[in-house]
Amino acid sequence: MRRKEVGGGKVKAEVKAEIKVQNPLTKERRSNLMKRVPIFLVMVLIVVPSVALAQAGYVGSEKCKSCHRAIFEMWEDTLHNKSQQILSPQNDTVVVDWKGTVKLKAGKIPEATIKLNETTDRVHQATLVDTKDPSKEITYSVVRTYGGWGWKQRYQVKIGNNHYILPIQWNQATSRWVPYNLQNWYNEDGSLKQPSISHSFEMSCAGCHNTGLELTKVDKGYESKYVELNTGCEKCHGPGSDHAKSPKTKGKIVNPRKLPYDRAIEACGQCHSRGVSVPGGVFGFPWNDKDNKPYKLGEPLANAYQFKPGVWGDPEAHAKSHHQQWHDLLRSTHFQAKVACFDCHNAHGGPGRFQLVKSDFNNNLCLSCHEKDKRFANPEAIRMHTKHNYAPETKGTSRCSLCHMVKTASSAEAGDIHSHDFKIIKPQVSLDAFKKDPKNVPPNSCSGCHKDWGKDETGYQTGVDAYKSLFAK
Repeated sequence: MRRKEVGGGKVKAEVKAEIKVQNPLTKERRSNLMKRVPIFLVMVLIVVPSVALAQAGYVGSEKCKSCHRAIFEMWEDTLHNKSQQILSPQNDTVVVDWKGTVKLKAGKIPEATIKLNETTDRVHQATLVDTKDPSKEITYSVVRTYGGWGWKQRYQVKIGNNHYILPIQWNQATSRWVPYNLQNWYNEDGSLKQPSISHSFEMSCAGCHNTGLELTKVDKGYESKYVELNTGCEKCHGPGSDHAKSPKTKGKIVNPRKLPYDRAIEACGQCHSRGVSVPGGVFGFPWNDKDNKPYKLGEPLANAYQFKPGVWGDPEAHAKSHHQQWHDLLRSTHFQAKVACFDCHNAHGGPGRFQLVKSDFNNNLCLSCHEKDKRFANPEAIRMHTKHNYAPETKGTSRCSLCHMVKTASSAEAGDIHSHDFKIIKPQVSLDAFKKDPKNVPPNSCSGCHKDWGKDETGYQTGVDAYKSLFAK
């Protein structure tokens, strides 16, 4: 019997000698011998493997590319990889002409003035003017763009060791500037202030938008470091160092498809949801803020997240804010049937910015499962179901997603994000909401096409009557 020398050499020699003489060992003698071995020897033998496993580290998506080139090249062009971009003269990702003066107002704050300027060496600057005393102003240089791929673009500046999103947002669909958390930069009297560190990107957003994030507690908040600026392979598959060393060994990397269903969809739900960290709500993403540890794939998401979805006030609480598709899914029949996020979406990439496994404009994606039902077996059957002509690719009539995935949520402009509970929202829901508060009305399954049914109470009532005439049993 050989054992690496760690300490207690004389005792170990005696043990080996007795083992050699007494073979086989009786149960009683084996017990006595073990009592004479230094306890830390036993601990070393037991603990070392688990420590090695716990030390699996992040290696970055470039490391994955060596074996998974095709997947890497798909992912490389996705919004997961392009959410943030470091801004430089060589990588100018600003989508709007960066010049002129932007005037914005929000809440009780007087109108704020932000002057935009691009210097001769192509640095994008934003100068915030004090509304209370216009002689005071502060100029910041934009170091990162955030978004700009169809919905909106925001702009990060660096103060100390943390990043902050400027109080302006460019909405691409409507080509206009809108305020973004103006209250973080301005007091109610219009005077300037520096944003609280709790509103920094590191404490509000980094848990989803960085991969391999580490947070260090400092005097005033937290500072971060990360392996990847955006959502890389290891955000969904876990730290990859052990897998990279031994690719064929099972259990070295997380495959969400092989997790139990609830844990599998939480691989997506960790970011496509709304809430704060556990237990103190310190961060705006899944994190154990007591022990300063990130959410671990395969563990219940509730262990690291307090869920706080942003919803309409209707009885079914449809999504009003963006990035909460997971909350919607939990309320759907898809969830009951154990349909996973990646049955419809490919996190590695896919057609269009929605990263679908198939295009939805011709109903192919939905029908890949639902055409087995005779009610949806062909265009005629679908027309009977929808009570509309069949033109999903052109006019959008009878397109499954337009009725069952109503654009209830907002990323930039109101109603630019699909709900993911797959429920028909009847016009009656909107009418009831309008009567309670005309400024807080959720869209319905008809209003996406019939715009005139949502202008006033008469319009909403018209929608209710039309729906009843077509679908009343």
